[in-house]
Amino acid sequence: MGHFYYLCFLLLGFLSLPVCAGEDKRVPEQYTKEYMMKNYMTQPDRVLQLLDEAEANGAMPLNVVDELRSVVYRNMYRNKSAFHYARRAYVHDSLSHNAPSHLLTMTVAMAELSHLLSEYKESMRYAVQGMELARELKDIQSECKLLFCMGENKRMLSFKEEGYQFFDQAIGLLDDSKNEDHEVMLSYFYGVKMGYLIADKRSNDALEIGLQREKLLDKMSKQPEIRADLLDLQFTYIYSKLAYLFQLTGDRERAAAYYKKYQSTNASSTPDGKFDATPYLLLLGECQAVLDNCRDFKEVMRQQDTLNNQYLTILNLEILANTKLENYKTVIDLQRVIAAIKDSIYQREKQNAALELDTLYELNEKEARISEQAFQLKIRTITLICILSGTLLALFFLWRLWQQNRVIRNKNKALVKRINEQFSMQEEIDRSQSGIAKDLSFPEKVEDESGANEEQDKQMNKMIFEKLDYIIKRDKMYLSPNLSREELTRIVRMNNTRFAKMIKENTDTNLSGYINNLRLDYAIYLMKEHPDYTLRAIAESSGISSMPTFHQLFKGRTGMTPMEFKNAQNDINI
Repeated sequence: MGHFYYLCFLLLGFLSLPVCAGEDKRVPEQYTKEYMMKNYMTQPDRVLQLLDEAEANGAMPLNVVDELRSVVYRNMYRNKSAFHYARRAYVHDSLSHNAPSHLLTMTVAMAELSHLLSEYKESMRYAVQGMELARELKDIQSECKLLFCMGENKRMLSFKEEGYQFFDQAIGLLDDSKNEDHEVMLSYFYGVKMGYLIADKRSNDALEIGLQREKLLDKMSKQPEIRADLLDLQFTYIYSKLAYLFQLTGDRERAAAYYKKYQSTNASSTPDGKFDATPYLLLLGECQAVLDNCRDFKEVMRQQDTLNNQYLTILNLEILANTKLENYKTVIDLQRVIAAIKDSIYQREKQNAALELDTLYELNEKEARISEQAFQLKIRTITLICILSGTLLALFFLWRLWQQNRVIRNKNKALVKRINEQFSMQEEIDRSQSGIAKDLSFPEKVEDESGANEEQDKQMNKMIFEKLDYIIKRDKMYLSPNLSREELTRIVRMNNTRFAKMIKENTDTNLSGYINNLRLDYAIYLMKEHPDYTLRAIAESSGISSMPTFHQLFKGRTGMTPMEFKNAQNDINI
């Protein structure tokens, strides 16, 4: 039996072993996350090709491959594709439960991409879910990103005050942090919130947060780890905005001071930096300077892409400046250009959406075919394992059943032999007593027992019972299903109380148990003498009309069912 268990477990363990395809090889550098994150902005198509190869070769985990695809497509402004792959990675992590940090990363991505796709309620759902995980993992940066995302969702859903409350929560978590990454994120949050405040015409609040950002940038400038060129760009932006806000609120001296700071930055001489100063110059009424700055920035935009909202912002500033200069013909021409660009943007968005949907459809079809093939292979493997396992289990259970039946049959045969021996002894006793004349008379009336003559009463009860037992067996009274206590008490001339006492003293049971034992003895006799009789016929012939009662009594008396007794008796006879 021990060898059989060992063989079963050995075979099942062999079937469950993973198939090893060659030796472990070092992953080439181009198939690493670090390499792809370094090159995805400059070579997006190359990185996407590498990711396809990495997936085909199994060089990278699939959830990481999908995460990187999402990052690449997001940088290409193909947010639907980015959402598709982010969701695949998110689902994978949610099902595997073995990479909570990566799951948090993808939850943040899902919240941000849902916001970009204008699915604000869906974005809120991901953000709330991610908040719980971020706090569980004590990931401050992810928690801040999600809070800020929730604020932007609230703002887009016209709950501006609630949105600002979420912005403040995110900023509050990063305040006074000495972590370099936290400070960079805090500076970004200050800038975004400042832009929203300016758009909502909350100049004083925008001014306050702008001064906070200036103080943070001064602190960051003392850290050698942060690139000076990036800091210069942020100083250029914040100085230009502070100059604009102070001029807007009437503090012209401070506005001029910040404009001078702005001019001291390196980026202020670039087309982008010059454009940052246009709102301030417009307030000063220097419309020609505004037009010059817009012209320089437009030249940069024309080298890239003029079909975007930033280019429309330039044109709108030109309209404001030309309106003040009363160049109305130019204003009309610019309005026509804006209308044409808006129409082109709309058409391009439709075309890009169609191309993106077509790409997604092809990707889904390809993935569906691959998934179907993998599913069919998995089904065949699982089916084979199940068949083999089921066969082994079936053989095991059959063997156990055969062994159990064998043990039961041997036990039943031993019980039947013992019962047969007891019956033979009882028959021998009955034959020896059959020729002896018996006095079967009973006293006229048996009095109730008295405590003084207890031993004498027991002797009397024993004598009466032996006579009654002889009569019942001789006349086979027990075979009558209608045999009653009244009939027997009338024979022995006893009252019910003493009669019950007599039966108990001599049989260790009550009247029903005594009669049923006689019926079972007769049933066993019939089974031995007439093996062809049915069990119902034997039960009814023995005075037991209910088959369930017959089975219950027989099992309790012999330790086996009537059918098991018959089968064991037949085995002995064979």
